[in-house]
Amino acid sequence: MVKKSDIQKEKILKAAQDLFAKKGFEATTTREINRAVGISDGSLYYYFPEGKKQILDMIVEKGMVHREQGVARSSIEVHSLQEFEEQILDMFDRVCEIFSDEEGYRSFMITIRERAILSNEQSEWISQILIRIKKNLTTSVKNIQDQICISDDEITTLIDIIVAITQRSIYEELLIKNKKTIEPEVRKRTIDQVQLFIKLITK
Repeated sequence: MVKKSDIQKEKILKAAQDLFAKKGFEATTTREINRAVGISDGSLYYYFPEGKKQILDMIVEKGMVHREQGVARSSIEVHSLQEFEEQILDMFDRVCEIFSDEEGYRSFMITIRERAILSNEQSEWISQILIRIKKNLTTSVKNIQDQICISDDEITTLIDIIVAITQRSIYEELLIKNKKTIEPEVRKRTIDQVQLFIKLITK
């Protein structure tokens, strides 16, 4: 049975997440969070003794766990160029899927915008997700290296280019254009770029 205190904490987290995403962490006051939840001033500290920063840390952590699980599911064994292409597009779609729901989108925006005040551990966690993606792709490239004109010394550069192609679409839509979803035409353009790149490296 879910405790009443846990339900209240979740309400506070959701209200804070919404305010942080709209106004930013520094511009949001604990009083605004209290009012959004419908609790008296000071009640927030009963559930989160360390205040706003503790709430921010929990929002970031939940978002990172969610994104990390999505990345982990995109790890598949590759033995052909077609499977490699499918892996890249599956990875792209899974990342887009993470941001397609409101909570995932807001968590991502907060993590990016407030990165300057995150702990070293939290910042490292962000980097580790990207490292895991690159590691999965590197393993795949080595499995199909006899099918592409890429030397061992060029694998890292190859992976960086592939990641850059997919990252650009996501960051451009979510951060620069401030959209909440990846439009179908953007996905198609990304697929076309990936397919052309694979064609160029094929023996």
